[in-house]
Amino acid sequence: MKFSIIIPTLNEEEGIAKVLCSIPEEIRKQSEVIVVDASSDLTPIIAERLGAKVIREKRKGKGRQIRKGVEASSGKILVFLDSDGTHPAEFIPKLIKELEKANLVLGCQSRKEFKEDDRIMKQIFKVYCVFMEPLFSLIGFKASDPLAGFRVIRRKDWDKLNLKSDDFEIEIEMNIKAMKEGFLIKEVAIPHLKRCGGLGKSKFTSNPKHWFAVSKIFFKYFKDEKLKSKIKDWQSKLKSKIRI
Repeated sequence: MKFSIIIPTLNEEEGIAKVLCSIPEEIRKQSEVIVVDASSDLTPIIAERLGAKVIREKRKGKGRQIRKGVEASSGKILVFLDSDGTHPAEFIPKLIKELEKANLVLGCQSRKEFKEDDRIMKQIFKVYCVFMEPLFSLIGFKASDPLAGFRVIRRKDWDKLNLKSDDFEIEIEMNIKAMKEGFLIKEVAIPHLKRCGGLGKSKFTSNPKHWFAVSKIFFKYFKDEKLKSKIKDWQSKLKSKIRI
């Protein structure tokens, strides 16, 4: 298989069918689809019936699930998708095309207008990016959605990163290590699709407290005191603008 499409799932029975069925047929023919599941609902059953290889993981954690999916995969190009329906899988070919001139490509929700945009999701993104973009720009990482879970990377480049994260910080670790490796990073704009299962299931859209957790992870990988001071200033500004 040329591509390995890896989807971590946790109780996404309302979204997983939408995600799997929207993978373009020309990509599906060249791919293995691996769902790494930690659910207690019908997600794994639905995924399996729709042709995905399902790997059960007893321990929750997006990073752990992604790493386990990669270990079980064989494709030369790795495609990562979230399972809540917010990533349009039909954009996979565009990300793969962009990978021809990059090491890592992100499918980013952005300020670009799409007819498919969900109004509420776009409004939430506008608030989110006001804080997330400046935070990541402090380390020189520029992307409309730095935490995008929709990503494409070659296996050989994945191996260079040696990612260790077990939870949601897997994308942050990938960003930081990709920069340190000198990777060329590009993005493809994608629409703001409605989240299957409602906004309440998303910790980043439902509670800005989790945005602070993102900034704290930076301290693990950067020792520069000037950078730490800038991040602390960012945290103070966030607290002053949002009721925590």
